[in-house]
Amino acid sequence: MRWTNGAGQRERRPDEVRSAPPTGASPRTMAPVRRRFLLPLTLLTAAVLAGLQAQRTDQVAGDWELRPGTEPLRADTPLLSIRRIPEFLQAPTADRRLREAVGGPMAELAEGTCLSVVEHGRQLVSIDVDAPMVPASAQKLLTGLAVLRHLGPDGVLKTRVLADRTPVDGVVDGDLWLVGGGDPLLMTTPYATRFDDPAPYTDLSVLADAVANAGVEVVEGAVVGDESRYDPVRYLSSWHKRFKPGYRIQSGPLSALSVDDGFVNWDETNTAASLSVPADDPAELAASLFDDLLEERGIVIRRRADSGMVPVASPAVTLAEIPSPTMSAIVEQMLVESDNTTAELLVKELGAVEDGEGTTARGLGVLEDLLAEAGHPMDGVVPHDGSGLDDDNRVTCRLLTSLLEDREHGTVLVEALPAAGDRGTMKKRFVGTAGEGRVRAKTGTLNNVVSLAGVVDTAGGRRLSFALITNGDLPEGTRDLHEAVVLSLLGHPAGPPTEILGPRLAVDPLGASTSGG
Repeated sequence: MRWTNGAGQRERRPDEVRSAPPTGASPRTMAPVRRRFLLPLTLLTAAVLAGLQAQRTDQVAGDWELRPGTEPLRADTPLLSIRRIPEFLQAPTADRRLREAVGGPMAELAEGTCLSVVEHGRQLVSIDVDAPMVPASAQKLLTGLAVLRHLGPDGVLKTRVLADRTPVDGVVDGDLWLVGGGDPLLMTTPYATRFDDPAPYTDLSVLADAVANAGVEVVEGAVVGDESRYDPVRYLSSWHKRFKPGYRIQSGPLSALSVDDGFVNWDETNTAASLSVPADDPAELAASLFDDLLEERGIVIRRRADSGMVPVASPAVTLAEIPSPTMSAIVEQMLVESDNTTAELLVKELGAVEDGEGTTARGLGVLEDLLAEAGHPMDGVVPHDGSGLDDDNRVTCRLLTSLLEDREHGTVLVEALPAAGDRGTMKKRFVGTAGEGRVRAKTGTLNNVVSLAGVVDTAGGRRLSFALITNGDLPEGTRDLHEAVVLSLLGHPAGPPTEILGPRLAVDPLGASTSGG
């Protein structure tokens, strides 16, 4: 692991001397030059003074004591003194102590580990932050932010019911089309309510109610599911075979029309995808489930449910539609449950919204463009999917902390993360430690990959963004070491109290004194 300077920029040494102006240069031509360098020199002087002052106050902080006194309070610090901004004085010492605190557990982690700790864009800890790493499910942070930026936190996905023509006397003369809009949370109530952590979902029965309320009584044709918004690729070819049907699948079959994550059968209590049976034709499954709900409401349907595409020449009358939960709620569900199906469908939606190409490849291209345009560091970043199942994904720790502090949607992304000890993949993390309730994060695990990225609210009232990834041969207890690193952040800022770094009192009413300035 390589420790680097967070800014990575060279500052001019105080003893460096600029070359003399050319002989014969007039004062007028030299004035702009002097003004140009006035601000940098002033800032450099302030930084040097701050460092010296912080070092001095760090040495004398232990000597601070309070004694009774009765003199009136007055300040003995000049108006423009560096002591007028105590947090600035505290930072060098606090940053050094933070690096020392994380150094212990970091030394025990495998060589292939990166760590980035940032506060409001300021790099506090920087260990191999630009090394391309396999992120596992921390990849979902890229997907989440791209979706928030492109579709907006309040955006929704609509599932629609169409007919070839307006019903006459309650009769649909032809097929009833159930058209998918990519909603990953379209579910039946029994499927949705089996999850431990309740989350918003799109209730398919509400859409059936809307069709009945529209006056439909008979469908002379069939209920036909249309998934044409996205391509029909169910599982990414680049995924390891263990993530595909016949093994321990980690995703439902991908479809723009997916009900109950596209599973035909599923366990009533254990929500693991690997215990569920995927449908060969998710659109047909959705149509069949919708057919059942319509018949429960007394609607007669003449033909068997099927899948297909709304005819291009059809006038396609809309009979009903239902919106998904908002994008912020969908992103939250994805991050809390680490839902791979949701992540992959959102990537396809990025492509569909951009130019009608609902494919993973197009969606990933849009994702990269969105993050780069937002100013996030994309060097070394190579996305292969939206969920993190692909072990050819590459991200950097610098990118992950940058995403968490995105100027426009960083707060929404962070609030969508599960809190330690509360729910989802963080329910059993940091339990019984000072991090419980103070850490919000996205976990990630693959063979030879452990990741953790999120925020920590310190005891000092500060919020730090962090990203920690370990790749390679993982020693036993790697996950525990990750938690130890994050717990070491809780003490920040561990510098001299800001009270003794503020304007110096000539006479304190309590008789407070210090051995230093």
